[in-house]
Amino acid sequence: MADGTHSQSNFVDEHLDDDKPPGGKEFKGATLQIDAPSTQNGEEPGVGYAGPGSNFNRNRPGSVIGRQSVRSTSSRTSMRPGVIKTERMSDQYFSYKESNFDKAVDICKEVMKEDLDGKILGKYLLTEIDHWNNEREKIVLLTEGSILVFKYNFILNKLEEWRRLLLHMVDHIAIGDFKYPDKSLMPDREHGGIQIRWNKNEEPGWAQKWNPFCTTLPYMTFSHHPVLYNPKENETVTYNVDEFYEHLVQAVSECYKKKRPGEKVTILEGPILIESYASLSSLIYNQSGLGFFMDRNGICF
Repeated sequence: MADGTHSQSNFVDEHLDDDKPPGGKEFKGATLQIDAPSTQNGEEPGVGYAGPGSNFNRNRPGSVIGRQSVRSTSSRTSMRPGVIKTERMSDQYFSYKESNFDKAVDICKEVMKEDLDGKILGKYLLTEIDHWNNEREKIVLLTEGSILVFKYNFILNKLEEWRRLLLHMVDHIAIGDFKYPDKSLMPDREHGGIQIRWNKNEEPGWAQKWNPFCTTLPYMTFSHHPVLYNPKENETVTYNVDEFYEHLVQAVSECYKKKRPGEKVTILEGPILIESYASLSSLIYNQSGLGFFMDRNGICF
């Protein structure tokens, strides 16, 4: 994913325009079409499913795009076992306090461009896992034409950086459990999520993978926000990566029918690799929740 620094701010605007490919490289998308009733085995026409197979239920009850589902949104991806976030623990997240999320979305919407993005289809607060296995709190806006990902400081009420990915650039959407390489010393994550790719099966270079500050990797990885583990929020769409996944497939479908008719996007169902071998720093970072804006016993960061 290409990035550029806004000339008058600290925002990072990463968007994949047809006329200006990021980083000088040409990315080609795939077209997803879902324009007929579901076929047998619950598969949607125009979607190529791949992978070792899974127990994912494609007929899980649907929901409206919004803050609260009208039906069950029980997790489609696996969740960390035994994790319970009480209301008191949830209140430590500044994003959970009062109407902070809605206020943040209003600020994030200011960077939208009608010709690139169109209307907002969904608003989410998710966990992004970077290529160095660090977890960070991100606002994700799904629109008719793009995915907008924001790093928002919920303490200072300030937008710090953001990226744009145009939907017609996506060629793979993966859903499944996270796993580390076979020789990794990292403990199992014991949960899953999704990964959005636009690399046409081309692997990132060594310099990209081993640079912790690299922002040009052609994929994004997301999981549930920790607040979803609060029993009170189990039915809330905002923190649920499954809801984002399902609405993303629908949005890519509509976008690609217009942009690249006749092509298909590949849906991968199976393990999602996180290339981390012995990262003590990421273990400390994630266990301490340093990627989230929280009240830590009176100390806020």
